Amino acid sequence: MGQSWFLRQMAYDFVAARLTSDAYTVLRAVEMDIGSGWRINVDNTSSVYQQPMSGHYYQVAVDGKWFFSRSLWDGQIPAAAGQDIGQENIRLIQQDDKPTLVYSKTFMKQGREIQVVLAEDISRIDKSLTQLGWLLAGLGVIGLIILLALQIFIIRRGLSSLTEVKQDISRLKAGDIRQLSPTNTREIEPLVTEINYLVQNMELRLQRSRNAVGNLAHAAKTPLTVIDRHIDTLLEQGVSQGQGIKEQSQRLRQMIDRELTRARIAGAALPGQRIYVGEELEKLIRTLKAIYREKALVFNLDISAKSYFPGERDDLVELLGNLLDNASKWAQSQICIKAHMDEHCLELTIEDDGPGVPEEARERLMNRGERLDESTSGHGLGMSIINEIVRQYQGQIILDSSAQLGGLKVMVMLPRRADLELPAQN
Repeated sequence: MGQSWFLRQMAYDFVAARLTSDAYTVLRAVEMDIGSGWRINVDNTSSVYQQPMSGHYYQVAVDGKWFFSRSLWDGQIPAAAGQDIGQENIRLIQQDDKPTLVYSKTFMKQGREIQVVLAEDISRIDKSLTQLGWLLAGLGVIGLIILLALQIFIIRRGLSSLTEVKQDISRLKAGDIRQLSPTNTREIEPLVTEINYLVQNMELRLQRSRNAVGNLAHAAKTPLTVIDRHIDTLLEQGVSQGQGIKEQSQRLRQMIDRELTRARIAGAALPGQRIYVGEELEKLIRTLKAIYREKALVFNLDISAKSYFPGERDDLVELLGNLLDNASKWAQSQICIKAHMDEHCLELTIEDDGPGVPEEARERLMNRGERLDESTSGHGLGMSIINEIVRQYQGQIILDSSAQLGGLKVMVMLPRRADLELPAQN
């Protein structure tokens, strides 16, 4: 808008200067003829004023008598005030719906007042200025778009390192990598270093915690073994209090085993870790076949190749070990194992052809130390440990009857990440 106004004013100034110059030319053409009085000597005026409707006009008044240029034909220059454009003696009017600049001034010549009025059609100039204005506006818009595109390119190029870090963080959460890739951007490098330090620190703390738990377990078993030997000596000597002390010792050992097992559960997965279920199952099945050799158990596997445990390997071994040990203990000959993963969770299903568990007893089976059959060996901690691991990983465990084999069916669902919710179960 400012450029258009500036260019229009320049054009008006140019036309006004020309009209002022032509006014003096017309004034010189005003002559006194002795025979006929005042007249306009057209030979002294520009030829453009002799062409009808040329767009250049004049009219001169001498002693109340008007003289008109040939170009006006039968018309007159309007005497309306018009619009002031900031130039002395110049106004803008509309003549025949065309913008026209009018110059009007009164001169003195040979003792007479002579009023000179000139007009010039500026419609073509106005049209050209309008086109030029649109052209400049278009160029301005194109220039703005180019500047914006250049700015976006510069910003994106400057933040490309941050985009790469964002992608690495997503890969770190998904378990594809264990550390963020180094970056050459000075502003981003401290962030990458700090995240890598935190990941390493988490792994180190977990390892130290597990080492401390192992050391505590080893240290606690030795004095308990000594106490048990003293208890056996008391029982051999017939001391009646020995049986009560032995029961308390066994309870203490069970409590230590339970708490040490809980302490070993890592909970949420460390970044960059993927423990595939199929690989760990093969090792556990070989061990269980050796332990329960007399049963000649058959393990039917339906394991998706992409199924991985969203946590620590020791937690997976503890979970599968207890589930399969319980199933092997009660199964007659067959155990069915399924593992599948979707976008929400890992689903583990273990079924056996054993006697199963009545519906009213399934909730009691999840309690710590609860055993439904005292004739079998063990401390009743297996299912409580399973439940504790599932709870730490914010998962779900469902006990049901196996429609396929007739025994117990245990279904465990673990979310792929801590921020995902498990799908609703019917």
